[in-house]
Parts: sequence; C-alpha cells; structure tokens
Amino acid sequence: MQEVLLLVKTIRSDIHSLQSKLDKFAKTHTQQLKEEWITKEEVMSILNISPRKLQTMRDNGTLPFSQIDGKMYYRTADVENLLKKNYSRR
Repeated sequence: MQEVLLLVKTIRSDIHSLQSKLDKFAKTHTQQLKEEWITKEEVMSILNISPRKLQTMRDNGTLPFSQIDGKMYYRTADVENLLKKNYSRR
C-alpha cells in the first residue's frame, strides 16, 4: 500500500514539473510570436530616411530584416535598438 502511495506522489510531482516546464515553454514562444514587424515604409517614416538610405542600412547590416516575396519586414525592437545605439545627449 505504501508503495502505491509513493508511486502516486511521484507521479503527481512529475506532472507538476511537466506543467511548469510547459507553462515556461508557452510563455517563451508566445512572446516570440507576438514580436511586432513593420514594413519598410513605416521604418522610413519613423527614421525619416529615404529608400536608398534604408537599402544601405540593409546592405551593411545596420538594420536586420526579413524578406518574403520581395517585401521587406523589420522588427520594431531592431529599429528601437538602432535608435538607442546612436543616441547622443549633446
């Protein structure tokens, strides 16, 4: 009888552990999917730059991007990081 109780406690503990791991996994992957992407037009408007300047930033790796069927997308976090990196208090 004690062996059965011990087995039940072990199974409950394992289930709790798995649930915690699943919750952590779900939070991590949900955050990744919620990441906001914007178009090149929005980036040019935010940074007040020309299409050619944006092309140069893509070419030299200053601003990472994703391309699907010829359309460019940028992570808002990358645009924000670029602004923070070049912030000057002069």
